[in-house]
Amino acid sequence: MTKPIVILGFAGSLRRDSYNKALLHVASELVPKDAKLEIFDLEGIPPFNQDLEDHTPKKLRSLKQKSRLLRPY
Repeated sequence: MTKPIVILGFAGSLRRDSYNKALLHVASELVPKDAKLEIFDLEGIPPFNQDLEDHTPKKLRSLKQKSRLLRPY
């Protein structure tokens, strides 16, 4: 049995009723059986500031960790 493909998806909009977020949730129901769409909420990730690069917020560390777990194709 092969390992399922994991797709990390996120919407660029933080709006609660974002159309992009709604589409991600619909897409998660339509992925093939051998794949999984994991939705990551960008709420809480501040704009990039190189002065603060050594003090990465917890939410951003979580996104980086998830993206490292995925294999590029």
